[in-house]
Amino acid sequence: MIMNIKQLHYFHELAKHQHFARAAKACHITQPTLSASITALEKNLGTDLVVRTSQFVALTEAGELVRQYAERMLLEQEALKQELALFHGELSGTLRIGIVPQSNVDIMPLIARCKQRYPDIVIRLSVLSNEALLSQLELHQCDIGLGFDEPLTGAARQTFHLYPQGHNQMAVLMNRDEADQLLSGDELTLTALQQRPLVLPSRTMQFRKYLDRAAERAGIRLDVVLETDSLFHLVSAVRHRLGWAIVSAGLARSASKLSDLVCLPLAPQRDIGHTAFITRQHSVTPVMRAFLELVRESEQISTWG
Repeated sequence: MIMNIKQLHYFHELAKHQHFARAAKACHITQPTLSASITALEKNLGTDLVVRTSQFVALTEAGELVRQYAERMLLEQEALKQELALFHGELSGTLRIGIVPQSNVDIMPLIARCKQRYPDIVIRLSVLSNEALLSQLELHQCDIGLGFDEPLTGAARQTFHLYPQGHNQMAVLMNRDEADQLLSGDELTLTALQQRPLVLPSRTMQFRKYLDRAAERAGIRLDVVLETDSLFHLVSAVRHRLGWAIVSAGLARSASKLSDLVCLPLAPQRDIGHTAFITRQHSVTPVMRAFLELVRESEQISTWG
């Protein structure tokens, strides 16, 4: 049985995209070249790996098994490259980080510190829903995640390592003149906000689920005038006076620094989850270890202020 890493890479991309044309584009090869490589791999292994249809590519039972092994082998190859790079004194490689948009941690200072210490590391940052983040971690499509730990099942907690970053906190983002009209010392509560037009994250986002749960406990109905997955449009909506935004304290602080907006803490809510860095327990590369060491060194403070 003869196969090579390149064949496994092509097969892994095909399994991920489930489409020959898209997989060929991702591999920077022609579709006939990809098809020939998959056929050669099937011949070498003595079994069919994919079910070809006009619409998409599905994996056979054997194909799914090969996909799992290919994934691990490709990860180990990347880890080996990174380990060998250390012999030359410089850590290099790609680090794929996925984050939820409403965490209480500003990840940019950590990324900046990482680039200062390890300039040859390439970082790919994706903003994902918490559900997509956990899925990509499980499928090895993401190396490190920054998300909410509550949705993790008991089985998932046995699969991942968690690096807790504190309790989630909510804040309100508004224009400066609107903040000036508030009485000094008054605590903002959800009940006080129920008469205000609000712009909020979409209902599919875990942070929004926490917020809706808090409103239900308080027995109130929020006046939502805009929902969006986009942080840019959330902040822009506040600037254009569509309403106030209820966001994470970390996002509120960052937005207030980048634009002429004011962020005020919302009265603490119960059961709104915790933020954590999440990694798989196995196939941890040197680049991942280096970033996690920076996480441990970090003096990030998750409390308000």
